Amino acid sequence: MMSHRCLDPHDSYAQAEVLVTFEGVFPDVHLLSAIDGEGDDILPDLIDEQRRDLIQEIAEFHYGARSAA
Repeated sequence: MMSHRCLDPHDSYAQAEVLVTFEGVFPDVHLLSAIDGEGDDILPDLIDEQRRDLIQEIAEFHYGARSAA
């Protein structure tokens, strides 16, 4: 299990981050949680597009992938 700080999909100003816990290797990255600044797991509230954005951000940082979706 690994973690990465990503931009918070709920923050329209792109200033807040979430701590995303995930497992797997690109392209099979599986998100486990996305903890916001208040300690809440927002992953269940995210739509598919927001989840793909988190995976894309993780893939670019950890695997150098240009397209995860």
